[in-house]
Amino acid sequence: MKKLACLFFTLALFLIPFSVLNAESDTMTQYCVYDVSDVMDGLSWDHFDDAAMEMSKEYRCGVYVVLVPGFEDYTHFDDDMVKAASDIIVRNTLGYGDGRDAVLLLIDTVTGKCSVGSSGSRGTYIFNDAALAEFDSSIAASVAFGDYDSAISTFLGECGKLFAYEKENGTAYLYTGTASDAGSQKSGDEMVTDCVYDFAGLLTDAEREKLENKARYLSELYKFGVYIYVVNDYQEVYPSSDVYFACEHVYETDGFGYGSENRDGIMLFLSMDERDFATYRTIGKGFYAFTDYGLYELEEYFLGPFRNNDWYGGFQNYLSYCDYLLDLAEKGTPLDYEPGGNSDPTYPSGNNEPEKMSLEEKCIVAAPGSLIISLITCLILRGKMKTAGIKTEANDYIVRNRIRMHDTRDIFTHSTTSRTRIHTESSSSSGGSSSGGHSFSSYSGSHGGGHSGKF
Repeated sequence: MKKLACLFFTLALFLIPFSVLNAESDTMTQYCVYDVSDVMDGLSWDHFDDAAMEMSKEYRCGVYVVLVPGFEDYTHFDDDMVKAASDIIVRNTLGYGDGRDAVLLLIDTVTGKCSVGSSGSRGTYIFNDAALAEFDSSIAASVAFGDYDSAISTFLGECGKLFAYEKENGTAYLYTGTASDAGSQKSGDEMVTDCVYDFAGLLTDAEREKLENKARYLSELYKFGVYIYVVNDYQEVYPSSDVYFACEHVYETDGFGYGSENRDGIMLFLSMDERDFATYRTIGKGFYAFTDYGLYELEEYFLGPFRNNDWYGGFQNYLSYCDYLLDLAEKGTPLDYEPGGNSDPTYPSGNNEPEKMSLEEKCIVAAPGSLIISLITCLILRGKMKTAGIKTEANDYIVRNRIRMHDTRDIFTHSTTSRTRIHTESSSSSGGSSSGGHSFSSYSGSHGGGHSGKF
């Protein structure tokens, strides 16, 4: 019997490292619909929970519905139902993946009111304020009449539309009111402006052409404009107190950006007289792919060569890291230092991050360690088994002052849970670089935001 137990234990230990290596961050909670008020019948609950779970996994963003008898008892935001919806996601560790990306419909069955909140980089990107404002108003009407099935059905339909829009257009729905700003220069998703402008003569014709081709390729690949703009003195372009405002002015007034509505894009702006630089990216896809942390990392990557007057090398680094960050965003994992973000990144040596290990590679890595651990553990157990005895009384198996839990289930609770502040990409911020040699200023405007500094 001892030998058989050792055999099974060895097998279990051998398989544990494989399960750890093969674990994905694409995790979801067990349920998507939480009917704390107990107002739904079983068939409706099953139908909506399955539909929400399928949508969540397909689009890598949790879709939740929570019905409670008085939302004030489930959040500290008892005077703001929209913030309460987002807070419930965080407090109850809902969401998709490590980033806890989610959108949640909160229904108060006592007051007949509802709200929609989102969390995580991808969740707040797709379900931004402009997108949520366009949600079908019949959701609120249905909730007010107690027709929860209709409200949930409409909510899931609206979520499906926003997911489909992002998938088809390569950017989230975001109405900015700037569609006419581009004038006749832009039509549909075309990009007729050049990507590289060198008015200071830093590049040879061959270098500029190579950078232009690379920037144009990335812009079309990700449907996101990637620009370089170099001048001698930014004051001659736009008189202002900071180079950032000149960069913003050029981007907004000269028709830059991909797509006629959102005009998604990022611009690196250099002013050579005082060695000033600025970065500017648009809200929506720009803020999603180029988080504050990602933008600082991007700047460090190109500022190194610039300090040594290696202009072509710096611009190459800029384009390569833009490729890296946009690729992460396409995969639903934008670079961020926030909880759930993928911090401490490795700079890309090529155009994209390394691919995940295949199953065969995981086996090769895990097998030797698994065998050694299993062998050592079993030898120890074998030695201890020689003195093992059988307990004669039931009290010997009781753990003092503790309860053995053999059955667990997810429940909605408001007791003593930690609360995490939900950050919004559009909020103004300031920070310092991780290395010396320059300082940053941060700005956030109506259509975009970015940094400025010196090199």
